[in-house]
Amino acid sequence: MPGDEARRIIRNAARAYEQTLDPVQRKRLGQFFTGVPLGKLLAHLALRPDTRTVLDPMVGHGDLLDATCEAAAERGSSIARLDGIEVDEATADTCRDRLATLIPNDSAPDYSILAADAFDPATLGALPVSSYDLVITNPPYVRHQTRNGNNAAADPARAGLEQIVDSRHMGADSAVWKVLAQNYSGLADLSIPASILAGSLVRPGGQLALVVPATWRSRDYADVIRYMLLRCFALETIVADTQPGWFSDALVRTHLIIARRLIGAEARQRLSSRERWSEARWLHVAPDAADECSLVGAAFEGEHPEADFAAYVHAGGADAVRGIKVRPFDLHHEWVTLHARMRRQHWYAILEGGSHNLPLFAASQKPGPPVLPEALRDMLPSAADTAKLVLLEDTGIKVGQGLRTGCNGFFYVTACGTASDGGEQVNASPALGGMEFAVPSGALRPVLRRQAEMHIVERGEVPPGRVLDLRDWVLPEDFRIVVDARLAYEQHQINPPHVMPHPLTAFVRQAATISLDGSADNKPIPELSAVRTNVRQPGRKGVIPRFWYMLPDFAPRHLPAAFAPRVNQGTPWIECNADPPLLIDANFSTFWTPDGGWTRFALKALLNTVWCRAFMEATGTPLGGGALKLEATHLRQMSVPVLTNEARSALDAAGRKLTRDSGEVQAYIDRIILQALLPCTMREASLLELAHHMAKQTRALCAARQRTAS
Repeated sequence: MPGDEARRIIRNAARAYEQTLDPVQRKRLGQFFTGVPLGKLLAHLALRPDTRTVLDPMVGHGDLLDATCEAAAERGSSIARLDGIEVDEATADTCRDRLATLIPNDSAPDYSILAADAFDPATLGALPVSSYDLVITNPPYVRHQTRNGNNAAADPARAGLEQIVDSRHMGADSAVWKVLAQNYSGLADLSIPASILAGSLVRPGGQLALVVPATWRSRDYADVIRYMLLRCFALETIVADTQPGWFSDALVRTHLIIARRLIGAEARQRLSSRERWSEARWLHVAPDAADECSLVGAAFEGEHPEADFAAYVHAGGADAVRGIKVRPFDLHHEWVTLHARMRRQHWYAILEGGSHNLPLFAASQKPGPPVLPEALRDMLPSAADTAKLVLLEDTGIKVGQGLRTGCNGFFYVTACGTASDGGEQVNASPALGGMEFAVPSGALRPVLRRQAEMHIVERGEVPPGRVLDLRDWVLPEDFRIVVDARLAYEQHQINPPHVMPHPLTAFVRQAATISLDGSADNKPIPELSAVRTNVRQPGRKGVIPRFWYMLPDFAPRHLPAAFAPRVNQGTPWIECNADPPLLIDANFSTFWTPDGGWTRFALKALLNTVWCRAFMEATGTPLGGGALKLEATHLRQMSVPVLTNEARSALDAAGRKLTRDSGEVQAYIDRIILQALLPCTMREASLLELAHHMAKQTRALCAARQRTAS
């Protein structure tokens, strides 16, 4: 290894190169590099005495290979090969220069950096080793829209991954890899196929080490990765950052995953028939564990703190160490939780043999009680009867996301007065010049656009936002199409739309010529991918025409009974909708009941109980800035006790009085929910004490994800 000064110079050069990269290219390729301090932490955890070959299939400019090389030297390990793949030629050159400095000529290890696409089977064929003792990588996060242009079927990564898996996996677990490659969601970001690829390149018995966003356990489309890690690997260690996190500009927090590839009978065994589960650890590493040179330098003050940290983890992490918390990670509980999410997935049934063979369904076809997150489970007394819990959906409560217009800059306007003809004066968005014009009242729907407007709804008032609902209005030049389709309107018993008045016509015509800043390829609004789908051509008999400026019919999730912000700085607050209901923007997750079994006030009361808010805090995704993200996928996992009609009526009455600072009402609704979970003989004082305890623990979870201390 070169001296400290040589390493410092070449690493600074890599950082300098990183700063020259075009931001658009970085986003397109997912070029957000790991850094050596984090890389060394991961490398020391993943290295084993028999590690000889190492691959980073998304190598970037070489942080993880650099860190692995140094970690091996610090541990006295001998690595024979360091290989990497990087899709960008210039970045690959930077990585080669870096390794050339770090590894002098005729010194071990050998290395090669391929400037190629890791999902191209020819690239994998050019690697000097077919499978590796250690695959260590930071899979790139690139949204599916960026990769596929909103066409989930056009996925070159999937096509390449399927060929790679088909040609390289012939062993006991080959069917598993093929199903995973073929069936991950078309909405997945690039990190999902990249993680599957990385896992497939680990030799049986070898190690996989990943840097991943914390959403790997919360996004629906990431369930395949959770399954892969349980089925094909023995998960050993997960390390999570805490606020302010390892990546200060990251939108979500970061996890490190270390897992051992299973072999033989282990690899063939379905999770549903697994009787023994390996032990795993979950660690939280706080900023006060770090010093200026190492992420764990204040916790371990030896010459090589990352090596000491790895030894501490492998020994079980029993002793208290500054800034580091260790807890067991129950892999059986992880599978039970995952099974509850995936049991209806076709690919899961293929791999696990169908729900009728699973132990949770041994007695009947009905699923067992919902699985509680560990943080919430730890809050409950032993007397709590969790068998009384059911998912929200089983109580008739649906969860979704609010309105996505496809172009808020056009469809969202702001009310600013009454027009002379009895309509409304509105302001267009700044993106469209902020022009003021008159709109017929029937073409406007009130909308809650952002969290900052929630206090208006809480006061019982209507926010100023409006949605242009032009389903009953057409441009003059489109009216001939409407006339030609008159029989279709009659068939569906729908009145044909009217011609827009002049001010509205002028606005829509102008908008049709505008390209909004940041739109792909500077396309005008009608050509945007999410707007273009509004168009419905009357080519077939009975088809009613629809034009780009017409939103599709609103769904119940757009006009819900209650809603919660998707991003929450503090403890989430759920508000009920107005009557008549406002449209709710996609900045909110939404709740509604198709059968009317819950009033909007009862929903508000239920979802603001200490039980539900603790559930949200325990299952939501902490973001990089300390906020909590609550997606519909999180909220659908929420479980509540089955309540009597009398209890629902009581919640309805309480919800009408509930405000953010109504302490007595809050205590009342908490008692209703907790009493349904606990023996009827439990005293009211004990229920109150439990509610206080849960509220305190929820505040602690909230403080832990924020930049402030609890």
